Amino acid sequence: MKKFIALTLAVWMLFSLSVMSFAGYKEEAKLQFNENGSFKILCLADVQDDYPLEPDVLQFINEALDFASPDLVVFVGDNVVGEDFRAIGEMVAPLVDRDIPFTFVFGNHDDEGGMAKEDQLAEYQKFPGCLAYDADPDLTGCATHNLPILSSDGSKVAFNVWCFDSGGSYHDANGKWLGYDWVREDQIEWYNTTRDAMTAENGGEVVPAMAFQHIIPQEPVEMIFFEGAIALGEATINFSDGSVYTPIPDITKYDGLIFEKSCPSYGNDGQWDAMLAGGDVLGLVVGHDHQNNFVAHCDGIDLIQTPGVTYNSYYSNMFQGARVIELYEDDLTTYETYNLTSNELAQRDDSQLGELGGRNNYDFFYVFEKLFSTIYNFIVDFFKGL
Repeated sequence: MKKFIALTLAVWMLFSLSVMSFAGYKEEAKLQFNENGSFKILCLADVQDDYPLEPDVLQFINEALDFASPDLVVFVGDNVVGEDFRAIGEMVAPLVDRDIPFTFVFGNHDDEGGMAKEDQLAEYQKFPGCLAYDADPDLTGCATHNLPILSSDGSKVAFNVWCFDSGGSYHDANGKWLGYDWVREDQIEWYNTTRDAMTAENGGEVVPAMAFQHIIPQEPVEMIFFEGAIALGEATINFSDGSVYTPIPDITKYDGLIFEKSCPSYGNDGQWDAMLAGGDVLGLVVGHDHQNNFVAHCDGIDLIQTPGVTYNSYYSNMFQGARVIELYEDDLTTYETYNLTSNELAQRDDSQLGELGGRNNYDFFYVFEKLFSTIYNFIVDFFKGL
């Protein structure tokens, strides 16, 4: 009997350690599918505000949380600007109040306000529910990490969340700005090693995953936008290998809206190819381009563009908002997603958007949003049918 108990304890400890090795910063806040086999992620990109935050930023986050009831919130970069740590506390307060776990990735603006990324990470980690951590401090950037999601019965890792620091601005040796940074080779090697370890722990079966980073990589842009003949500075999309793309998208290549030129990584160390070869990533969620909110099916991985939350930086009155992703344990080969706009939330009877010093005329832009989307979708369907 004692041997049986000892063996049982040993097996349980082994399982616990295998889960802990990928569980993230807060072991006591493990992620797990609900009893009904679902898991919901709310993506908030480009809050991009400083202290004190715009009133409607906080109101939108509060109302988005109440509407979506997420199991996890991911801040998709450009989270705060400026040097005042209190902006972080304000931004995450609605999540702390609701006991909702959260993580984040850094964007190009997060390290431009005078706060080192490592100091920001430490500040986030002071708050209950923060699951972000730096998997390997020697990696390029800060807070590249992963978070496993356990099955509803807690018996195994059923899904995984990858979070990458995609860097900031990229300059040449003379300090000239060339474009935006990218996920580097050492981060890709970490992804490959960690994924393989998870696969081994899962009996050789690849653990499906969703990835998050701020800056869009090159491959989806190459699929969506038309190739150009000559680089025209910021008027075109220019890559380090000399290839050029126009800011004009092919509307048949994606679902959703593109309101601005995409601003992808200037260089490419092979992240997209690594994820394709890994076979685990269903979609890569990005922010950065505040007024775009599309999904593009690119070589077996979806590029999922999240619109900006910001009321402080540039934004679209029509499509400012967030993105919701829903996972279902009985079929982890797919997912459901939708955009949640501030205009839609403002139509709810209990909404206070616009009543606390907000700038938007939500009723007007709600009508305009629906009208524009109807016409736009009609045009897209026409061209897809040709």
